[in-house]
Amino acid sequence: MNFFEKHLRKLEVETTTLVLVATLVLGGVGTSLYTNAAATPTFNQTINAGTLSTDIRDASRVTVGSPAVAMGAKTFSFDCLSGGSAATGTLGSASERIYVDNPDAADNGWTLAIAATGGATSTWSDGGSNTYDFNDSSGSGCTDGADADSKGGQMTINPSVGSTTTDYSGSDTTGITLGNSTAFVQGTTDSVTLVTAANTSADIWRGYFTGVTVSQTIPAEQTAAAYTLQFTITVSAS
Repeated sequence: MNFFEKHLRKLEVETTTLVLVATLVLGGVGTSLYTNAAATPTFNQTINAGTLSTDIRDASRVTVGSPAVAMGAKTFSFDCLSGGSAATGTLGSASERIYVDNPDAADNGWTLAIAATGGATSTWSDGGSNTYDFNDSSGSGCTDGADADSKGGQMTINPSVGSTTTDYSGSDTTGITLGNSTAFVQGTTDSVTLVTAANTSADIWRGYFTGVTVSQTIPAEQTAAAYTLQFTITVSAS
């Protein structure tokens, strides 16, 4: 073996050794990266159930600031306006939808109801001394009964003729039942059930109700004026 062949072989050995060393070093770095427990974090996420709620919203699901039910105007009458001649209106329209949101908050069902905001002793009022009742059953609502307001008048709400519309892709109307036609009677029926959701209804549900009819008996010789009476709609878990 001449001088050049001897040194060429030595170079090949050194080069091979260098490659082996490099492979060992890189292998050590790789082992460190994939076995270090501190470099494998576990991410945690909790999604809590929301709150059962009701609201009156428009077709864009925007809350209506001052919702109202316009009862048909009546002309002064010497006779009681009842039955077919009573004042009528509609609770829940295309622009004022009665919404219920159940974001997994009431798994056993819920009840939607309406009552006078000021309680059972409230009356229709023109803001002055002129008033009449909404929950007096005496004389079919035409005359004053045993309550303290000395005013006749009675309101009947009929949810059964209304409509239920789901507003969430994962829910349907299973277990959702509209209430029956019910008249307010002070001390006996101070609130009227609009909708009942049984425990068979969807645990996650959003929908709205429209077309609930309202009828108000007006006592004879009621003073001509513009009257108002405020109500509150509530939803409660079963």
